[in-house]
Parts: sequence; C-alpha cells; structure tokens
Amino acid sequence: MKRLQKYLMSKTVLCVALLAGCGGGGGGGGSAGTGTVTVSVTDAPIDESAISAVCIAFNRVTVHHTSGGAISIPYNPSPPQVTNVTHCMDSEVWDGVSPVPPVRLDALGGPVTVALAESIQVPEGRITWIRLHLIPGESFIENDVGAQHNLVCPSCEPTDNNQERGFKLNRTFEVLADDHIAMMVDVDLRKSLTRQGGSGTYVLRPTARIESDENLGTLAGEVDESVIIGLSGTTYNGSDIDTGCAAYIYEDQDVIPDDYYMGSPLISTAGLKYDTVLGTYRYAAGALLGGTAAIPQPYTVALTCDTDDPEINEDLTFTPGQNADVVAGETWTTNF
Repeated sequence: MKRLQKYLMSKTVLCVALLAGCGGGGGGGGSAGTGTVTVSVTDAPIDESAISAVCIAFNRVTVHHTSGGAISIPYNPSPPQVTNVTHCMDSEVWDGVSPVPPVRLDALGGPVTVALAESIQVPEGRITWIRLHLIPGESFIENDVGAQHNLVCPSCEPTDNNQERGFKLNRTFEVLADDHIAMMVDVDLRKSLTRQGGSGTYVLRPTARIESDENLGTLAGEVDESVIIGLSGTTYNGSDIDTGCAAYIYEDQDVIPDDYYMGSPLISTAGLKYDTVLGTYRYAAGALLGGTAAIPQPYTVALTCDTDDPEINEDLTFTPGQNADVVAGETWTTNF
C-alpha cells in the first residue's frame, strides 16, 4: 500500500450521499422527498510519526425516518469510486468483485470524497439519525514502517445481541419534496483514536458534531424509459429497482464520455434506479465540488448501461454528454 508522507490532512472528508429518490425538478404535493446527506469528517493531527494510514471497513448505512422506520443500504460502490487514493488497497484498480477495500480516512480531503450510499428512497418527512456500520475485524491502522494494527470501534461494531450497532450520527432534519440536504460530521480523531494498553490494537470511540456543508453540490435528473431500453438497460419489473445503468460524471464541460480506467477523465458515477413512489427513473450524484452562482463548477454527465471493466480501456455505449453547472448547496438537474 502506498503511504502518505503526512498522517492526516486538515480536512479529512468522508461522504455519505443519501439520495432519496434521486430526482431534480419541481416538486409535487405529497410526493417522496429527495434528500442528499453528505457526511464530512474533519480531524486534528495525531502522532504522524507512528501512524500513516487509517482504514475503516464499512459495509452499510442505515437511515432512520419517522415515517418509514429504518432504511438500510449496503456499501456497494462501483469500481470508479474505489481507488488507491481513497481506499486501502495494494493494486491500482479494484475489480468490483472482491470485497470492497476499507475506506482510507487519512487520504480524503477537499473535493476528494467517498460516497457510502446512494439512491436511498426516503419519503418526505423527518430523518432523525444515521448509522454507519463497520465490518468487525476488518478495520486497521498502518504504522510508519508499514505494519498493520487492529482497529476496533466498541460502539460501532455489532455484537451477538445487537447486530444493528454502528457509528450513530444523531441529527433531526426535514426532507421536503425534491429536496437535497448536505450535512457534515466533524470527528476529533485526537480524542477518538487511542491505543489499547500496551497492545498493538487501536480503539476508535468517535465523538462528532454535525453541521451543514456549503461547499458541495448535487447533479441529479430523471431518465425516460426509452433511453434505458435504447441502451439495453433493465426496466422496472415490479420488484427490482436497479436498471444496471449509471450516470458518469466528468470534470469540465464538453468532455467526450469515456469508460473507467487508469487515466480516465471520469470522476464520479451514480446508479440509475426506479423510484416506486414517483414512478420515474432517477439518478443523483452527490458530494460534487460546487462553485458559486457567478462561477459554477463545470461538469459533463452521460449515461451508459454497459458493464465497465476497470482493468481495461474499452468502448462503451453512452448517451451524448450534457453539460452541467453545479453550485455549492444546490442541485443541478440534467434529464435524459
């Protein structure tokens, strides 16, 4: 694993994009709300001479909603969202088949983010808390000479009597129809991370505060069923909401859509899913660096339903790319 020369950046960012319904455009009374929750982790430096990497193995996210109980979604990123910069891995690319590598908290910061969940359909109303679930025994810390030490989170990891335990983020906020909400969690790792006695095990006891994040925006939209059929995607069959299609996002405008490979201009992807409440196909890419109304951040977005092999540069079938101007704290809508 490549190690950073510095332990933690001043702004370590861990993003959870909860894209409820994944739509943009005007809202209708009584329709399901669309909320984007971006969770950012900021830290204070620890002993950088002893620690070079903090690797957290997430497996799912749970959102508690007063109208619909708890909604859980597995951490299931696409290969373009997993790199040796954002995750603890030895290879240059992830094959998308083996277990998802642990998220590398120390390598994240600024516009570099990790989306733990996307396209969660949450009805309009109130969300009261979020839980980030960890895989027991899979998180670790790497020291300055490359040796690994176990990292445990007593309050995060499930037990025989409580399989639903996780890093609980308490915050009550409202989700309105077609709304997108960006949130930030600040964790003081100096207070949260300690060594367990004389052993080599580190203990994570997260202490956090939650506030809004005004630097990130969302790119979302609806897709006509005919577009999915034309791309040989899977239409809704009454049970499975996944289409096998995804929106590919590229930094800058007028970018020619391309697949994911080392050196690809692709910076993010967002799954295309069917919204059973609104009866439409929707996508949303959260945690994108946004600009201002006067100078928005430029992006290009395109759709594909082809399987993307991250190991090779291949020819996929895309829709024509569409330009987007993302403003921090807002949602730019691009429909297909």
